[in-house]
Amino acid sequence: MRRVALVTTTAALLLALAACNDDGRTLRPAQPDQTASVSTTAPAATDDPTFDDPDTPLGGAASTTVAASIPPATTAFTLVALWRNGAPIDSRYTCDGPNVAPALSWSAAPAGTVEIAITLTDLDATAFIHWAIAGIPPGNIALDEDTVPLEAYEAANSLGDVGYTGPCPPAGSTHRYTFTVHYLGEATGLDDGTPAASLISAISASETATAEVTGTFSRS
Repeated sequence: MRRVALVTTTAALLLALAACNDDGRTLRPAQPDQTASVSTTAPAATDDPTFDDPDTPLGGAASTTVAASIPPATTAFTLVALWRNGAPIDSRYTCDGPNVAPALSWSAAPAGTVEIAITLTDLDATAFIHWAIAGIPPGNIALDEDTVPLEAYEAANSLGDVGYTGPCPPAGSTHRYTFTVHYLGEATGLDDGTPAASLISAISASETATAEVTGTFSRS
């Protein structure tokens, strides 16, 4: 695979932060004859339920405490490939073609992510690991075809080769494959050539979130 340095664009984030610091309103400077102050506190709404209480004086301050149970928001992470989820994988990325890793893109990493990893496994031959790569910088959101970031490292796959080897089921069969992006809260501390099972074990121990895309491949 080609090793390249990847750069993360921050312009959109800077624009968003700039927008948050400006609400579109400015105050005119005070005139020499203006000595009074103006309160910007909004009056109590007339539909406040405390105004139905006869013990609350008209115009008095009303204090209302509302207890609500709101479930925490969940973040859905996605991984996108060149085929629709669950659809056949192009032979280009298999042993029947050039056998190169496909281009992939994924959701931005959650806070606290130290590095990103990607794995490719065969759901119908679980002992065979096609790809395990880690050390991808947390700011990256994509990999080009047949490309490995300079900082990343790849395990030895089940064929004994370092790097990617694509789907290659027995002739006459169809297998299901899963590409998974793993967001890691700690670095694995491993390096190129680590056995795939060892790298996947380290990935599983420190992942904080994942996303996946599946595909199938058949051989006649």
